[in-house]
Amino acid sequence: MILEPARKRRPPEDESFVGIRVGVLLVIACVLFGVIAFRLWYLQVLSGDSYTAVAANNRLREVRVEAPRGVIYDRNGKILVDNRAGLTVGILPMAMFSPKKQPEQFAEEIRRLSEVLEVPEADLLAAYEKAKKDPYVTYPIKEDVPRETVVAYLKEHSDQFPGVQVEKAFVRRYPNKSLATHVLGYVGEISQTELGQQEFATLKMGAHVGKDGVERTYDSYLRGTDGWKTVEVDAAGRPKRFLDDVAPTPGANLVLTIDADLQQASEDAILEGIKRAHEQGFVNASGGAVVALDPRNGEIRALASFPDYDPSLWVGGMSKQKFSELTAPESHQPLFNRALNGLYPAGSTFKPFVAAVALNAGLVTPETIYDCSGKFSVAQQTWRDWLKQGHGPGIDLLTAIKESCDVYFYNLGNLLYQQEGPVLQDGLRQFGFGQKTGIDLPGETDKTRVPDKYWKREQGKSAEDKLWKPGDEINLAIGQGDLLVTPLQLAVALSAIANGGTLWVPRLGLRITDASGNVVHQFEPEQRAQLGIDRQILELIEEGMVLVTSEVGGTARIAFEGFAIPVAGKTGTAEKRPEDDYALFIAYAPADPVKEPEIVVVAIIEQGGHGSSVAAPVVRRVLEAYFHTQSGGTQIIPATE
Repeated sequence: MILEPARKRRPPEDESFVGIRVGVLLVIACVLFGVIAFRLWYLQVLSGDSYTAVAANNRLREVRVEAPRGVIYDRNGKILVDNRAGLTVGILPMAMFSPKKQPEQFAEEIRRLSEVLEVPEADLLAAYEKAKKDPYVTYPIKEDVPRETVVAYLKEHSDQFPGVQVEKAFVRRYPNKSLATHVLGYVGEISQTELGQQEFATLKMGAHVGKDGVERTYDSYLRGTDGWKTVEVDAAGRPKRFLDDVAPTPGANLVLTIDADLQQASEDAILEGIKRAHEQGFVNASGGAVVALDPRNGEIRALASFPDYDPSLWVGGMSKQKFSELTAPESHQPLFNRALNGLYPAGSTFKPFVAAVALNAGLVTPETIYDCSGKFSVAQQTWRDWLKQGHGPGIDLLTAIKESCDVYFYNLGNLLYQQEGPVLQDGLRQFGFGQKTGIDLPGETDKTRVPDKYWKREQGKSAEDKLWKPGDEINLAIGQGDLLVTPLQLAVALSAIANGGTLWVPRLGLRITDASGNVVHQFEPEQRAQLGIDRQILELIEEGMVLVTSEVGGTARIAFEGFAIPVAGKTGTAEKRPEDDYALFIAYAPADPVKEPEIVVVAIIEQGGHGSSVAAPVVRRVLEAYFHTQSGGTQIIPATE
């Protein structure tokens, strides 16, 4: 008999526990399989499109092709600014070393690139930070690079510069060098601030826009519409083939009111004026401005400021060294537009406007006379005439304008001071003084000033300083004191005398054309105001100004001797202490009862001395160029005023 060991029987509760564990394991397994299945479904179905897009982004690159800007012409079709082909070096952030993952390699690439491009490392790092905002787009870091050196080196050592690309681009070309620099302006990369402006809403970082001059004012016309190329690349980011190509649309062309030949004559005349000033002992003369304007419609024919500079310095970005040179004191502010923003006392060029205000207010007549002994005293203060011995007894208004008699206008100033209210100031503001002209250029100064008792009350530091005194009005009557004007303001105001009372908004834009020359938009003259001064009064002022250039005793007679066309003009020698006197002259022609005036010219030579011997010849040169007359007046001209 075989005996088997007795088997132990599990308690019933043990068998139920095993079943529970098996069930739990099955549930866990089902859950895990469910999660995996759901994840696969999520990746393939719900997120399939997004991952496909990411993969495409790694395979496809969209390269922006910047549109060439429109050409800028003068009124006669002469090219002032156009484009030329250039090469631009850019960076593609996604293909460069990441400073987080490989800081040493990234730093080394930046260092080498800095040496090759001659761009500071700090600038390259700043550019990289900007570019990272759109890592799939090439961001330009250096424009107009030389093909033979920089581009050749980058291509030869392309493995050392991952993410650095060279692309074709258009850059601005200035065939006339510095001609009309301050009118044209320049183009540069859009700033972060500009990107937030509505007019640039469609642009991205790296785009180029007008920064100054008409390039800025008419940027929306000149800019055009960018194109793009879709490029397939390999794993290393190298282009394999182009999949899509949308050509850019070039910008429209801009035709200016400027006459290039007259502009050149104006710039040359300023240089001649400075030379004359030096010959007469005013060795500090170093700058000046000329404005030539059509009084019939406000079109600017020439707007010159000296010193100037070559705007091509901005192409590719101006170096810090060159910018420092241009802003150094010894350079005399070549970036500054004196015609638009130079603030000057008007000197005796202000007298025609003061005379018109006094006549219009009925305070004097053409027959009103004052004796001129060479000095004038009131309120225990004495003012002297520029002519030490005076102009003699019985000086009437026409003679006072012709000979620029200060004493006559001292009397007018004192008379105007005695009136109720700011008669003189209100009348001068009718001519546009103390206000922007509204020219179609950015940055026109708002610092011009026609001082009055309210202004002095605000500016005065003591109770005495806050008082408006007879001397303040007397100084204003001869264009001195706290008065500040620009050459452009003088030209606009004089135009209103020349045309019989219309104040025009000065403008440089004439029309917009397409590539075929068809007119897209024509800019029309804009009338700003009417003087509200009787035309007979303006004709009387003109008569006095004609005497300035044509009759014995006229302060500019010698400067215009032999000039065949009648000119209405006025000299000015303005004091601006502690500097030397400033030379000014304003004029228009023809000043003829039959012919309508065609051109107004204003000239100023800073620290140039006398308006009669320095600034008047500058204006004559411009008028000779406009009327195509024979050059004259080259002799040394004795100073009068």
